[in-house]
Amino acid sequence: MNVHKLWEYREYVNVNGMMLTSELISMLQNSLTLLQVENHFTHIQYWGQLYAIDNDYHIAVGINDDAIADRKYFYTTDFKFWGLLPKPKKKYKILSLLTTFPFRGDPSLKIKVLDESLDENHPERCRLMKEESRIAATISNICDEAEICARGQLIKQPDGQVVINPNFYGLTGSEAKQLKSYMHIRHPQQRWNTNLLTRQDYNYSMDFLDSVDQDIPSGCWNLSLEKAGSVAYLKSLYWPGMAYFHKVRSSDAGFLYVGNGRKNLDVPFLL
Repeated sequence: MNVHKLWEYREYVNVNGMMLTSELISMLQNSLTLLQVENHFTHIQYWGQLYAIDNDYHIAVGINDDAIADRKYFYTTDFKFWGLLPKPKKKYKILSLLTTFPFRGDPSLKIKVLDESLDENHPERCRLMKEESRIAATISNICDEAEICARGQLIKQPDGQVVINPNFYGLTGSEAKQLKSYMHIRHPQQRWNTNLLTRQDYNYSMDFLDSVDQDIPSGCWNLSLEKAGSVAYLKSLYWPGMAYFHKVRSSDAGFLYVGNGRKNLDVPFLL
């Protein structure tokens, strides 16, 4: 969510089972404004919160030129020091899904993760993972599967650069009811012509991203319209605590994750 609009977005988030207190908003705006100035970010956004035993982690994302390729994630426990998260390694992205140990609140802490898919005598069956690496891997997994935007929020320019659309005026009421109106904020994983074959009003500058209606299994997203259909809410069943809201026919929209960082792997069996 845009840090500079947290006061405006508070009413949409607080009615959705989460809570942005006045104290938290004030600390975030002061702290992240300094982070934006120091790093010369074009945009700064509040990504969410990871629960931990001692101190919860608050996550922010800074965006420069490219809104997908040029994103940097930061974390803090005290709103004074923001640490830059390392680029997640593939092995840690897998290990972070296996561990059930809650976050401690100490980035330097190392925990042992048992990979039961390997034989008992395998040398890599039990691995050490630093909590900072686990945070980066968890956030990367959530971003790949659940960080989304409305169709038209991000546009691809002729030079290939992806930018936040300054002329985004929101979805219509009928569009907001359809899952294909919401896109994953990640490099496309589907073939470039997938949307071309399924959408009559195809526009490559907006439809270059994967839409969430293609996610497997069908039903892993919960879409609801509230406040007389004026606000759309989208939640991922795979990642409890993830929420996206969009005020119909306006530029107001935001993503927020507040949870323990654990994926619900039972979704295919529950649907």
